[in-house]
Amino acid sequence: MSIPLNSCIIFGGTGAVGKSLVKDALSSNAFTRVLTLGRRPVPTENDSSFTNLSALEQKTIDFENIAATFPDEGSNLPQVVFCTLGTTRAAAGSAEAFKKIDQQYVLDSARHIHEKAPKDPVTGLSKVHFLYCSSTNANANSFFLYPKTKGETEKALAEIGFERVSIFHPAFLKTVEPRSSGTRSAEWIVDKFVPVLEFISEKSATISVASVALAMRLVGTSDSVDVQGVSPKSVGVNPKSRTKVTYFSNPNIHDIVNRYNASSKL
Repeated sequence: MSIPLNSCIIFGGTGAVGKSLVKDALSSNAFTRVLTLGRRPVPTENDSSFTNLSALEQKTIDFENIAATFPDEGSNLPQVVFCTLGTTRAAAGSAEAFKKIDQQYVLDSARHIHEKAPKDPVTGLSKVHFLYCSSTNANANSFFLYPKTKGETEKALAEIGFERVSIFHPAFLKTVEPRSSGTRSAEWIVDKFVPVLEFISEKSATISVASVALAMRLVGTSDSVDVQGVSPKSVGVNPKSRTKVTYFSNPNIHDIVNRYNASSKL
């Protein structure tokens, strides 16, 4: 089942996954309005891979002051919210800066959405499906900064009070074009071993940013936790917020995309 045509918000639209998500959301005609919110607009000029630009609306916000710079959407606040915000310690410059961008900005944005969104009169939950691109190794109990931060962010999102939160755990991301922040050294090293990783286990080790974007869009426009006949890795209800939380693993993402592509060829 699919949600009727409506609008969506995309945080992090200038990143690798986010840019692919903007393109997919527009070309699919899944939404009548695609609103990007970020520190700068997604560059679409002279890029023919962006289509249906009449549905795209871009607004800049200050993540240091969400409340003052968030657009006043009123009753038009989209109920499907995608978040692909993320960085690395190297790109951020320090552990503190990394955590601010990768966690604080995500949670501040989510909490503001929760505050402004209409509430279910019975449950009190915000009528929002919040979809977050995390990482396959996310773990709030990890000793390492990156997986620990991702895991903590996932836990906090589940407790905010949305009707539904979907979390994606992609493995090594294969990008289509160079990142705007330059090549990340760890990714450059891993990239040399991608053929080996894919030979051993493509479904577990790698995923393209376009596939992650497509899977996120398909999940975001489905009123069922099973998408394209694929069940998420896990489904639960947060005991604190009563939010339904679903986790999609890297193999789940592959399966959703493969089944979608197969059905599209029929």
